[in-house]
Amino acid sequence: MLNAINDILIAAEHAASLILQNTAEVNPWLLLLGTVLYITSQAIRTRGWHTIIKAAYPDSDLRPRHTMTAYLAGSGLNAVIPARGGDVVKLTLIRRRIADSSYATLAATFVPETVFETLFGSALVVWALSQGFLPVPTSSGELPAIDVTFIIRHPFLSAIAAAALAALVLIIGRTLHRGATTLLERFRVGLAIFGTPRRFVTGVASWQALARVVRLGSLAAFMGAFSLPVTVTTVVLVMAAQGGGRIIPLAPASAGLRLAMRSYGFVETTGEAVDIAQITAFTFGVGTVLMLSGLIIASVILWRELGTLNPRKAFRAAVAQSRSGAEPPAVPEAVPEVA
Repeated sequence: MLNAINDILIAAEHAASLILQNTAEVNPWLLLLGTVLYITSQAIRTRGWHTIIKAAYPDSDLRPRHTMTAYLAGSGLNAVIPARGGDVVKLTLIRRRIADSSYATLAATFVPETVFETLFGSALVVWALSQGFLPVPTSSGELPAIDVTFIIRHPFLSAIAAAALAALVLIIGRTLHRGATTLLERFRVGLAIFGTPRRFVTGVASWQALARVVRLGSLAAFMGAFSLPVTVTTVVLVMAAQGGGRIIPLAPASAGLRLAMRSYGFVETTGEAVDIAQITAFTFGVGTVLMLSGLIIASVILWRELGTLNPRKAFRAAVAQSRSGAEPPAVPEAVPEVA
């Protein structure tokens, strides 16, 4: 037992040393270029969200830079606040720019904003699977079996559990019935962009597609910084791995899926095995750099918009504001901008 534990510790120490060694050999200029390109892609993507919000509130004075700052601030906070708490900050910063706006309507704008990204990410995962970049079960024996013995052996308890679930759904439904019509109407306004498909394609999907192209350049720079093989296929593979990680949002599962797709995919595309420590250093190194850069940008925006550099204080203020419905004082415009 002690020998096994000692072997595990030795292997872990060796893996850690390899990761640190690969991280120390990073090209800083390519790392900086990748970061700048990634932030640029995020800024480009915000133009699509801006079009969606303007479709919901056509008479508002919201400008693209307002949408961009709100999006970047919230995205930066999502790295440290669980359950995408930064999205509350996004909505708060947008709502203070649009008079008589509704949180329900603004929250609904997230739905069309993610349609293209979800479809594109899913298509990349399907492509990666079709190319054999991720091992999948090939026989029925490899698939997980569903255990139904509890239901068969305890039908009475299963019936009670089903009845309790039905009662809970009924109670929640009755509780939400009041005001549900108003809430649904406000939510429907946030989906107004779907009423003009051509505008969705030209004003939303086109910007998001351009952002994806810029992000490909960002990934290529990051991969070059960590001395990974850079080809069109490997760069697209890394983007597909990121999409697969979002489809499985649980952190351990998504991280494992990304590593698996990259390790298998690099072997398939280059014909040579890539050190897993090198891939791990790339995965967590790039993630750390993007998290820190996002937090820095978010902190600057929060200081300018809310007067605080503390992300958690800004989040609490945003939550309190969303609960009270109070509008903060308008932020004076320093320089007029042509819409």
